[in-house]
Amino acid sequence: MFTHESLPALALSGVAYCLPDKVVDAHTWATRCGQSAGRAAALSNNEAQRFHDAAGESPADLATKAVRALLAAEHATPDSIDALVYAHTIQSSVLAPPASTVHQIQSEARLTGALAFSVTQQNCVSPFAAIRTVRALMAHNPSIMRAVVVCADLIAPGCDHLRAIQDLALHSDGACALLLERGDTRNRIESLYLYTDGRFLRRMRDELQPVADDRYYWSAFTTMRAALGRANVQSDQIACVLPHHVNLPGWQRLMAMLGIAQDRLFTHNFARIGHVFGADPFINFHDCEGKLPGGRSLLFSSGLVGCFGAMVVRH
Repeated sequence: MFTHESLPALALSGVAYCLPDKVVDAHTWATRCGQSAGRAAALSNNEAQRFHDAAGESPADLATKAVRALLAAEHATPDSIDALVYAHTIQSSVLAPPASTVHQIQSEARLTGALAFSVTQQNCVSPFAAIRTVRALMAHNPSIMRAVVVCADLIAPGCDHLRAIQDLALHSDGACALLLERGDTRNRIESLYLYTDGRFLRRMRDELQPVADDRYYWSAFTTMRAALGRANVQSDQIACVLPHHVNLPGWQRLMAMLGIAQDRLFTHNFARIGHVFGADPFINFHDCEGKLPGGRSLLFSSGLVGCFGAMVVRH
C-alpha cells in the first residue's frame, strides 16, 4: 500500500485527441430521435449545441488515432512507452471476450513492448482512475518511466436517443490519449482524488443520476476541495478550471462554492464539441491557452452512478 507522499512524481506531459468528422446539431438530433423542438432549444440554451458522430467508426479506431497523434506530437517512439492503459465509460466501447480492445490498440499503434491493460467501472472518471493506477504501478516497478492512457467511447448505432443527459449535455463520440512520465517537472500532477457517492450503489434510474441536485453539487465541491487540499494549494492559486462538458449553468454555482473567479472556468468546448465521456477535462487541458509556467489547473469529471474525480496540475 502506497501513501500519497510515497508515490513517484508524475507529469501529464502531452495530450492528443481524435473527434469524428461528422458533426450533428441539437435540432437535427431532436428531429431524428423524435424529440420536441423545445427539447432541442433547452439543450442549446445550456450550451449543449452539437456533438461528433462516429457514424460506424469503432472506439478502437478512434483510440488508435489519438495514440498515434500523441506520439507524433511528443516526438515519442512506440518503443519508449512502457505501459498502455485503455479507459472507457460504457461496456459497448470494448470488444467482447476473448477479443481485446486494448490489444488491438497496442498492435495498431505498435506499442508491442508496453504492458497493456484496461480500466473501467468508474464511468467518465475512468481516465482519472487509470492515472492513479499508472502512478501506483510506477511506484511498484521503477523500470516503468512512460505510460499512455487512452480513453474512447461512442454511442452505438441504434442508441442515438441516449445521447442527451437531461437537458444539460449531449454525448459526443471521441477519444483522447495522455502521455504520463515519471519525474518530469512540466505539468506535474500535484494531487489526484477520486470519490464514489454511495447513494447510487443499488441501481441506476434517470431520477437518481448525479446531475443538478444539492447533493451532487456537494459531492463535486468536496471532491475538488479534497484535491486542492492534497496539493496544499488555495482556490485563488488555480488559474484554470478544466471541467467536464455537462451542466454549464451549474458550473457557475460550483465556481462560487470553490471561491474561484468565474473567468477561470474554461468553457470554450461545451458548445463546440459536446460531452466526450471521460475525455472532457483532458481535451480542455490540451486546448486551454491559460496554462502559464508555474500556474495550476484543476481538472474535474463526474460520471453516472456517483463517480467523481479531480486533479491538480502545476504547469
